[in-house]
Amino acid sequence: MKNHLAKQIEKLEKRNLIIDVAANLFSEYGFHEVNMEIVAKKAGIAKGTIYNYFRSKEELYFAINETRLSKLISELEKKFQEQISVLDDLRGFVIHVFMFLLKYNDFFLIFQRTRLKKQQLKSKSLEEKIQRLKDLLEDILREGVEKKIFKDLNTCFASDLILGMIYTAVLRNINRDIRDPDVVKEREELFNLVKDAVIAIPSKINPLNGKTILITRSLGQSKSDIEKLTQLGAEVINLPTLKIVPPTSWKKCDDAIKNLCLYDYVIFTSQNSVEWFLKRLELFESLDELKSKKIISIGSKTESKISDSGFKVFYKPEKFNSESLASELIDFINPNEKVLMPQSEIGNDLIEKELIKYGIEVTRVPVYNVDIPDLEDVADQIKKINEREIDLFVFTSPSTFDNFLKLMKIKIPKTYFDDKLIAAIGPTTKTHIENLGVKVEIEPNQSTIESLINSIIKHFEQ
Repeated sequence: MKNHLAKQIEKLEKRNLIIDVAANLFSEYGFHEVNMEIVAKKAGIAKGTIYNYFRSKEELYFAINETRLSKLISELEKKFQEQISVLDDLRGFVIHVFMFLLKYNDFFLIFQRTRLKKQQLKSKSLEEKIQRLKDLLEDILREGVEKKIFKDLNTCFASDLILGMIYTAVLRNINRDIRDPDVVKEREELFNLVKDAVIAIPSKINPLNGKTILITRSLGQSKSDIEKLTQLGAEVINLPTLKIVPPTSWKKCDDAIKNLCLYDYVIFTSQNSVEWFLKRLELFESLDELKSKKIISIGSKTESKISDSGFKVFYKPEKFNSESLASELIDFINPNEKVLMPQSEIGNDLIEKELIKYGIEVTRVPVYNVDIPDLEDVADQIKKINEREIDLFVFTSPSTFDNFLKLMKIKIPKTYFDDKLIAAIGPTTKTHIENLGVKVEIEPNQSTIESLINSIIKHFEQ
């Protein structure tokens, strides 16, 4: 079995060698000037051997195009799953295609001949892949138009123009190393030209144009809010510094569910608390019992999660810091009434303490915990952060800040963040960060992601 696997690997390596050698020859001399004997000689294999891999020169020629195009399309599709917004998708497409074609410049020169029909060869599979590449771009443009982020474009025509711009930029840099500072500069200029051509709001009035903003939370339902930043010209890097996992023990939560009839109110402080508590309720077949409780939601995103799950929100406080929130709640929660608070295992007890002062009985139960992501899952984002100048770091909890330090291996936060702009979602996060010697410049009036985003925009508009 092991010997068979080794043979398969050796065969694949030899096939790739033939493709690489042939790509170099075809790009330099053209299709008609190259024959299989020349390819075999350059690859250091017998002429007869090459036919074990490719039946003809035409098949080899198409294999070069199809292999590289398949790789490019696969990488783009994976990249789009990680992107935040349609503008981020456009940036990812333009930059990645440019850098890919520059890296595989032999393939690019062959691809150009095929695309421009200078080589009169037919391959349905190859034509489909060329069309797929264009479709990926056209899908991005169409989504941008529908969301009114992009102008009302003829997406088919615009995608042809943008691809033409990318190919021209590759030709300009064909003999340069992809790490050349001039190449890095031109790829950014290329994207800015494309962006300015399609975006509905001109860059000159975009307060965030050219700014790179790091978000350290999982986007979830906040994606639409984050899109506000990209619509105003920012590049947003998303590094989820928290991984949501089950609590260490379900005992407290399970006990509360078994005695749910004793509680008058249920306070949800986050979307995660809603999601994980409802899952546990479903396990106990107790979802209907929650409908008889007065549900209090902290924040509009939490409110949406509750409503989308089929439950009615009794009250949503106007302010979200613990003291102001407690002063609102005591207006209708009577002493000796019981409140259940499903929350994170590391969630603070500030609301509980404030309510207890007024004789209200509060039970906090862990329904989820937070852990640090595996390094391999965030390696690409960390690479981006190390390569870019970050204009704004955004933290949405003490844990997002602490885990960022761990993931980036930052030992002295004060030194790392010297002269850096920091935004924190609320006073608890701000205090935690500043206790470590790092100054926070941006803090919203309300501890919600919507207010935080609006505060960021206002800061850069000044």
